[in-house]
Parts: sequence; structure tokens; C-alpha cells
Amino acid sequence: MTHPMEQSVNGYMVMPGWRVGHAKEESTRTGLLVPVGSENSSDALALVDVTTGQQFWAVPTGAWRLLWPPTGELVIAVRESQIIAEQELVAESTDGGTYL
Repeated sequence: MTHPMEQSVNGYMVMPGWRVGHAKEESTRTGLLVPVGSENSSDALALVDVTTGQQFWAVPTGAWRLLWPPTGELVIAVRESQIIAEQELVAESTDGGTYL
């Protein structure tokens, strides 16, 4: 299996075809935290992209857990083909308003 990270001259970058994100904790109506999915789960992983901050959801099969070298935080890398949904990007205007 190809590893999702490569070292560049100025640090680390994500290899083409991969997406790396922080696991987003979800909570239920009772306030209980839902754990991040595993390979044996049919739940999608809710992730926040480490470079763009955009939220996306991916199938957990074949996902890699690793420490993100710039921050030392635990992240999850998935193949882009495993992404099933992502948050729409919102462009910001120069006057402080937002547009869809």
C-alpha cells in the first residue's frame, strides 16, 4: 500500500490522490460523543482537512492514522476515491459578507 505522506524540501505534503483530516467528534442529543469509525464499521469518517479546514466525509476502509508532522496531532488519511461528501466552499467578499 502506498503511504499517504511524502517529504518535500520545506516540510511535509500530502501525496496526490490522498486527503488528510482531523477527526471531527460528533455528539448525540444526550451529549455522548460518537467515536470515530473503524474499518469494521459502516459509519463514514467525519474529517476536517488539515490544509483547507473544509469538512468532508469518507469511507474508513483503508484509512491511515498517523501523526501530522507539522503539528504532531493525530490525523486520518484517506484516498480521494473514498470521499463520499464534502462541505461546500463559501467565498468571502471584501466587505465582510459571505456568498454561496
